[in-house]
Amino acid sequence: MPASAECFAGGRARVPLVRVLLGIVALVCLTAAGSPAPSASAELHSGTEGTKAALVRVELSAVAEIVHIDHSSGEVEIARGRTTVPLGAGTGVLVSADGVVATTWENIRVDADQVAVYAANELFADVIGVAIVGNDGDPAKRGSTPDPYWGPHLQHCYDQVTHCVHFRVPQYHVRTYTTEPGGVMAELLNSPSGPGDVALLRISGGGGAPTATVAAADAAPGADDLLLGFTRRPGPEHGPVQLPVTLDAATDVISSPEDLTGPFGAGVSGGPVVDPSTGQVIGLAGPPQDGGSATLVTAAQIRAAMDEAGVEPSSSKFDVVFRRGIDHLASGNPGRSAQGALEESLTYYDSALATSHLHQAQASEPTDSADAAAAAGPGEETGGLRWGAFLAILIGALLVAGIVAALVLGRRRTPATAGADSRPPETGRWRSVPASVASVLPARWRGDTHPDPAPRHSRSADAPAPPDAAPDHGDDATVDARTGPAPDGFDGRRFCAQCGAAVGPGARFCTGCGHPVG
Repeated sequence: MPASAECFAGGRARVPLVRVLLGIVALVCLTAAGSPAPSASAELHSGTEGTKAALVRVELSAVAEIVHIDHSSGEVEIARGRTTVPLGAGTGVLVSADGVVATTWENIRVDADQVAVYAANELFADVIGVAIVGNDGDPAKRGSTPDPYWGPHLQHCYDQVTHCVHFRVPQYHVRTYTTEPGGVMAELLNSPSGPGDVALLRISGGGGAPTATVAAADAAPGADDLLLGFTRRPGPEHGPVQLPVTLDAATDVISSPEDLTGPFGAGVSGGPVVDPSTGQVIGLAGPPQDGGSATLVTAAQIRAAMDEAGVEPSSSKFDVVFRRGIDHLASGNPGRSAQGALEESLTYYDSALATSHLHQAQASEPTDSADAAAAAGPGEETGGLRWGAFLAILIGALLVAGIVAALVLGRRRTPATAGADSRPPETGRWRSVPASVASVLPARWRGDTHPDPAPRHSRSADAPAPPDAAPDHGDDATVDARTGPAPDGFDGRRFCAQCGAAVGPGARFCTGCGHPVG
């Protein structure tokens, strides 16, 4: 049987075996290539999510002191009270890594009449001890008292007459979007005085806080922008709302399919209007207008206020790693790379939004190794070729190379055995090879042709033949490839058990078929 046929278990089995191996290669490649990468999320954008993380709620209050001086009875009677008057809440956004918040003038404006009403109701109810009726128990509303003596005095304090003195100190309480609900007092950096002005507040300890990017002064509004803001105190369970809005570039009017009156009253006023394609702030939601619309305080006004106050826009370390984690999630890779970036961001700032995204990534982490490619970084994972497919292709290439090598070796061995007989192989451990294999040996090893010019001597040639030397079987006889006698002049040499070719001293592989011999 030819050596090539022996290698493939029969000449007719070669083609089916090749087909089987090629089928295996194709199956491996298709399996890896058919495992789709996690789908990208069109709803996530690192810029927009970064702006959401930078949102804060600005709560305005005033510490009010009121003194009522009564001398109608001929004696001076003084009643004094002190209270904290809540004045409203709005939304702001961090625009600098050192804790500077931008919001609108409406969110920090102190209404003196509102403070006077609240303080007077508290004074007369708690200090003087008269009942207040007609305001449904709301100290922010005007009421009256059934007491005929104190009734006029209550109205005098509402109207801030000279014998009812008021003192008030505004307070700006900034509540950040963190996992532990809380807040910090802020100081006012500039002096906004009317509608359309930008108020800048600074909070302490804001060095690692998230920041939003303010668009260029000449940035044009988009067709479909978003208004972000808080309708209640932020926390893990209460994130920001986002309202679709449209901007009129000529009039700077913000309109929305929804009536903005309700959200503005709940605290969305002053929130950033964001371009969803970049996440940049193109303005703040200014004072509301009739019909449920609002006025835009532009990015140019924000930048002008920052320049006047000496505030430089800057980003924080949180911004870098948080947005990198969001980029991983947006590309559909919630694995270790996204989780690692989000976990690192939480070492800089206790962001409730980062914590929420981290929990979602952990819950949606794939159970297979498909996310291993995400560890290479966002620049590499979006190349379209994942490590699983690459390894499958490499394995397939190696298998194809092995098939080609086997075919080449089979063709090389075929001429060496062309003169072999067609008898079936003998049974047993060792096969018989034709005695005529000497014809394929190198000429310098054959003793009957092309003799060397110099006489050759061998230890076995000078010694007498062993008594059990095998007899000559003639040209057609076969000899055992391991124990049979060698041709004349070849004592001490070895022969390949695969093809019968003679092997040189110290050789490890047959030069005819490549079979290992030593």
